[in-house]
Amino acid sequence: MGSQPKYQEVIRWVKQNIAEGTLRYGDRMPSENELSERFGLSRQTIRHATGELVNEGVITRVQGSGTYIGGNYAPARQERYMNIAVVSTFYESYIFPPILKGIEKELSRKGYAMQVSFTDNKVTNEGKILQSLIEKDNIDGLIIEPSKSALPNPNIHYYKELMEKHVPILFFNASYRELNLPCVRIDDRDTFRQATELLIENGHRQIGAVLKLDDMQGHLRYAGFMDAILKAGIHYDPSHIVWQDTVGVNHPGDMADYLFKRLAGCTAVVCYNDQVAMDFINLAYQRGIRVPEDISVVGVDDSNLASICRVPFTSFPHPKTALGAKVADNMMKMIDNPDFDGNFIFRTKPVMRQSVKKLET
Repeated sequence: MGSQPKYQEVIRWVKQNIAEGTLRYGDRMPSENELSERFGLSRQTIRHATGELVNEGVITRVQGSGTYIGGNYAPARQERYMNIAVVSTFYESYIFPPILKGIEKELSRKGYAMQVSFTDNKVTNEGKILQSLIEKDNIDGLIIEPSKSALPNPNIHYYKELMEKHVPILFFNASYRELNLPCVRIDDRDTFRQATELLIENGHRQIGAVLKLDDMQGHLRYAGFMDAILKAGIHYDPSHIVWQDTVGVNHPGDMADYLFKRLAGCTAVVCYNDQVAMDFINLAYQRGIRVPEDISVVGVDDSNLASICRVPFTSFPHPKTALGAKVADNMMKMIDNPDFDGNFIFRTKPVMRQSVKKLET
């Protein structure tokens, strides 16, 4: 007797979880993407399995809402408030105004209002905002940049409560590991790999990195830095990796002695973002260290800081307005189709300026 078709494995899993109480009447089924990843099967095969379950009266597909456990499940009609909550860490400076402008323009084009809040990258502020959104219960979706995304987050229960209310949630710039939710961001790992390779290609071997400890972007960028270093076969000094938290980034002078002690001997440094790069360059000149004559510098985001700095520096662009527009567009699609995969990754190439010196090899 031949083996059973692969889609039967999905059917058995759903029925077993229903029998064990893991999936209960009215629960939303995992999306096709989630099931495809779980079982290593194509979306077409997953769709075949869910079609069989619908035919057997095990699950119900609801147009514009999703797929639910129960053969006759009819979710309550969800009122459209035409209101999207947008939560950002910061607003008035750096790359945030164009991101929010991109979100607002696209939402407005689709007839939605934008309800904006800011956390200052503090989880306590994030928690208060989420609690208020749950109590008011007047949003069709949540677009949010996580606070201190690399650290364990005390607000996960708020996100789960919103998910239980079937409010679509879309992260931007980073997401929480504790939640399997979509995110629109740049390819942080590949960006830092490219930045490090650019320095290697210019003859640098003693390369340092200044990274952000409490945001997931910093961890991904560290991975990209190490990808390039290991691929090139370069022996690196772990002391040349400097981690800063949000407070340290906002008060660079407080740790200047520590920073330059750690980076002693480096001919180049790749910085977490343009703010860190500009502060590094200013601190370097206070100590008589010239850029790029004594040390080369590369940043990330290609903000206006990269061009107005005393030494305009090479930087990798953040898509800013385009990212905001993509976030809003994906949110609209998630509202219309709960199975839509809202993930998207932007890739980038450097904008070259005067901060990288080519060494003789």
